[in-house]
Amino acid sequence: MLKKELTFWDSAAIIIGSVIGVGIFRVPSVAAQFVTDPHLILLVWVAGGVIALLGALCYSELSSTYPETGGNYVYLKYAYGPWAAFLFGWSKLAVIRTASIASISFVFAEYLRNFAPYEIDRIRVVAIAMIWSLTTLNILGLRYGKWLQNVLGLGKITALLAVICLGFASGKGDWSHLSQTVQPSLAHSPLVSFGLALVPVLWTYGGWHESTFVAAEFKNSKRDLPLSLLSATALITVLYLAVNLVYVYLFPPATLPGRPLIAADAMDLVFGGSGKKIISAIILLNVLGVLNTVILTGGRIPYALAQDHPLFNFLKDTSQRFHTPHFALVTNAAWASVLVLAGTFDKLLFFYSAAVWLFFAVASFGIFRLRRKFPDRQRPFSVWGYPLTVLLFSSASAAICINTLLHSPASFVGFLIILSGIPLYWISERMRKKAVSLES
Repeated sequence: MLKKELTFWDSAAIIIGSVIGVGIFRVPSVAAQFVTDPHLILLVWVAGGVIALLGALCYSELSSTYPETGGNYVYLKYAYGPWAAFLFGWSKLAVIRTASIASISFVFAEYLRNFAPYEIDRIRVVAIAMIWSLTTLNILGLRYGKWLQNVLGLGKITALLAVICLGFASGKGDWSHLSQTVQPSLAHSPLVSFGLALVPVLWTYGGWHESTFVAAEFKNSKRDLPLSLLSATALITVLYLAVNLVYVYLFPPATLPGRPLIAADAMDLVFGGSGKKIISAIILLNVLGVLNTVILTGGRIPYALAQDHPLFNFLKDTSQRFHTPHFALVTNAAWASVLVLAGTFDKLLFFYSAAVWLFFAVASFGIFRLRRKFPDRQRPFSVWGYPLTVLLFSSASAAICINTLLHSPASFVGFLIILSGIPLYWISERMRKKAVSLES
């Protein structure tokens, strides 16, 4: 039995810890390849925040109406049936979540070399050690995982505020950069270019819904979840916009696409040679927080899957001493470790974006079905601007998914993996029906 220990502040820390990672320190240069006008650069980050807020509104209704462990798994089950939930749970267990854990741990191990030099062939060992260290911490009890997340979440906001304040206070930038415009290096129409810039920007905003996976562990999920989803996402949008304004202030827009480590360049400009160490420390802090979040919430997905499907019965047990889904956490860690050793997790990131936005589109559109199927169900939070808000977010999610598929053929591998869950679902249903017949 999972314990109800989480509060509004814990949820906000989970969201901040998941969203603010490496992306804000690297993605701005990628987005600037498509939009080089400084006003459009800032606008694309506002648009990303607006889309995330639309999603937060949709998920505020879903999470407060169905405050159960599993997030999307639960919403898909109620809206479309167990088959849709099974495919989501399977894709998370097989690729999406475990590949995320693997890739994030790899980034952590790479940046740690700036402070604790070790041979490059030891990176995988360090990455796996970090996976198991944080997994152990979360097995020992939710209070330890959430405590670490709260500390890291506060640290991340402090670090971003420091970059923002020091960047502006340095006096080493030029506000005339805001009036400079250059032609983008890639030939696309303005609308297409803006849409392509949104892809990496939205990846940077990813994770705004993470606390919904642990909804059953909130003391007051009906109030705290919607409030934390909206407030944390709004705060992150403001911080992201401010950080990008610092980048535009410090560097001419024409140079932004050629600065993949733009935050390191900014800190070098402000502090000189010590800038690299400072930004590396900030990135380590952020990566550690993201890794802890995806491990903490990721263990709840296979746990929810196991409650309904006999094929995964071994994942549904919780620790009698610590009240955590220990088998699910260990399974995620084991498979993520295999991905680290195989070195294939970076290729799976192409699959990650398309699959995630597919499930966002389907789950948010499910609000229409849920309102029709369960009209009398209490909804502590109703989507503001319904039905337009739901239509906007589900349509935007579908468009992002299709755009990713069109520009990344490797993403089809992800859909093949999702489809491989169909025979597994059939096997699990046979097992369930057999168990029912034996009981009767």
